Amino acid sequence: MHNSTPPPGAGPVPGQWRVIEARPRPEAEEFARTARITRHAQREYMGTHIVSEGTADAEIRQLLERFLEVGRLAQDAGGTVRVRSPKADGDDAYSFLLYLESRHIIGYRGPELSWFEGVHASLEDLRREQAERRDRDQQRQQQRAAQEQQLRERRAAHEERMREQQATAAAHRAEALKPTWPVLPASHYDRIGNAAPAPARRRPITDEARIRHVGRQPHVVYSADALNSSFFRNVPPEHRCEALHRVLDVLLRAPSKGTVVIDNSAITVTGKKVTMTLSPDCAAVRTLNPPRPGNKNEPPCYRAAVWTKARERRERPREPDHEP
Repeated sequence: MHNSTPPPGAGPVPGQWRVIEARPRPEAEEFARTARITRHAQREYMGTHIVSEGTADAEIRQLLERFLEVGRLAQDAGGTVRVRSPKADGDDAYSFLLYLESRHIIGYRGPELSWFEGVHASLEDLRREQAERRDRDQQRQQQRAAQEQQLRERRAAHEERMREQQATAAAHRAEALKPTWPVLPASHYDRIGNAAPAPARRRPITDEARIRHVGRQPHVVYSADALNSSFFRNVPPEHRCEALHRVLDVLLRAPSKGTVVIDNSAITVTGKKVTMTLSPDCAAVRTLNPPRPGNKNEPPCYRAAVWTKARERRERPREPDHEP
């Protein structure tokens, strides 16, 4: 049952110790009964307590059975396990070094006073205390797990409420953004107000003069997005195509009236604080934004007099004067 020399790597290995759980009773008893005590560990015990080989063997096994079950265990990176006496056995620790897997006891450290010369709590009392401590630890773990679960549930409920509030707020915003004035169905319309198919894609126009000419032609259609702009909220739906035509005609008539910006995705025409976008081929008016409101709370709206050419105003027939 003894090895004349320790197995390879036996002996204290410097490093960080990691606390491990004590061994169950059957495992502790089996290890203490069958472990091989190295000559090195046996001589350390014999030299410390001045006992014979047989006494050292018996006492080492008895102490190991106790310490493995109710003592303090730690393991280092090299696999060496340090088994120390429980705190109930006194401040001076009795300590063994061993390998659990190969069942070798490779070292011993302890005070000169033998453990067997003192008075210690019984193993049954220590087992009962250990079981109670485990029960308390388990209860604390269960309470902590329950608290964490409650915290997760409260957090999930809070997040759900926040999502519902955000969804409600988004729905309210969407509802607030809906026009409160009559709108035309989503489609394209020609200059006189008839529904028209979406224009086929053509080659983009990149010349400003060409844009100003083509954009005023009768084939250009108007999207419902532009016609339903809040700028036209006071214009009856049947007159909006005519109103949009007037805006487009004024802005494209001369650079002094409207500025044209060309890019790959759209043609932007800006003038009189109105921003209008056309398709790159200048075949459709996509959007129209009214001028930014000033100090008034109500956003600006279309007024025919502002968008009527001076020549039209001059040529408008005058009503005959009434005779006195």
